[in-house]
Amino acid sequence: MKKLTILLAIFISSFTLNAQNQDAYINAMVKGLQSMGAERNLENLQSAAGQFERIAANVNGQWHPHYYAALNYINASFLTEGVKAKDQLLDKAKPFVEKAMELAPNNSEVVALDGFYLMAQLAADPNSRGQSLSGLASQTFGHAMQLDAKNPRAMALMAQMQYGTAQFFGSSTAGACGLAEKSIPLFNAEEKGKSFEPTWGIEVAEQLMAGCGK
Repeated sequence: MKKLTILLAIFISSFTLNAQNQDAYINAMVKGLQSMGAERNLENLQSAAGQFERIAANVNGQWHPHYYAALNYINASFLTEGVKAKDQLLDKAKPFVEKAMELAPNNSEVVALDGFYLMAQLAADPNSRGQSLSGLASQTFGHAMQLDAKNPRAMALMAQMQYGTAQFFGSSTAGACGLAEKSIPLFNAEEKGKSFEPTWGIEVAEQLMAGCGK
């Protein structure tokens, strides 16, 4: 009886600890996501990335903190001047992209993030990286769309790649514009703040559509 009581006490304490850890994880993620809503500048993006980096270091088996750490470093690279500075931020993003891919290899959102990382590398130095990375980035976005045909982030990012490629070669941007337009109602249909699932990206499609209207 004494042994049973001890085992029961251990089980209850373990359950309580797990619940506390889960609550701490949820609270940390909520704060991290809220910080992403701050003014979009280099300092805030790096601060948000650091928050998710710390969460990722203290929780196992969750891809979301790795995803958002990478996303903020990638976005920060677009606000930084110079190839070296951009690459330094992308080097910080890389292990988080890889870990998210390891934890959720067939997740359309994670695959689209991998494509976004490749796109950011290309954007850092398009003259020397365009030939090697443009096809790979498009292929990655295509894979994300195969995994989930209604993933608006994969659509919008693919549209951005197609638009840039069409402009470079002086060809029609109609396909890219059509894909961007198709993504917008899917963005609008997403429930914001209901989970840790990504909901960002409508601004990518809207900016592209603004260019399409010219």
